[in-house]
Amino acid sequence: MRKIFISLFMFVCFGVSAQEVTMRDVFKQMPDSLIPYLSSNNRLDFIDFIDSKMDAEVANSLGGKSRMKKLTDKYVSLALNEAASIEMMLLPVSEPVDSTSQIICIVRTYGKDIRESSVDFYSMKWRQLKTSDYLTPATDMFVATLNEETSTLTLTPEVKLDAPANEEQKELAKPSITLKWDECFVN
Repeated sequence: MRKIFISLFMFVCFGVSAQEVTMRDVFKQMPDSLIPYLSSNNRLDFIDFIDSKMDAEVANSLGGKSRMKKLTDKYVSLALNEAASIEMMLLPVSEPVDSTSQIICIVRTYGKDIRESSVDFYSMKWRQLKTSDYLTPATDMFVATLNEETSTLTLTPEVKLDAPANEEQKELAKPSITLKWDECFVN
């Protein structure tokens, strides 16, 4: 009986640890402090609505509406309000971080007419990692987008054009840069 119990215990422990964690699991366990006006119940409602093929929209604690635009095994996209969005993607790493072979990339984008993004990385235990270990930080204002199919991050410089100097400033606009994930974002 004891051998059966030990065998069953080891099977359960190793079976669970071998399972790949999905974005659904990560999103459920995300600390409320990352998006303070979306409660854990809001996040669970998003998932339930997506699973039921319904419009995944919830009332946030600021009195507005937040919407989950897409949820896959490794990616989620949220419109928090008219001027804020978040994309998250699970990325593989060769050297384990907090005993797992994946990390979380979060792109936060703010603004309506002029937008700006930030890119952060977290362990699966939601410990913030040094961004510079995975991405050379941009020095200019940029808008970032994740592409789950190609595991890429596109950085588009955000330039505010003054009406009188419009023609002159168009020449200064920099092209977008698309970075491919290979243990870090590289050209």
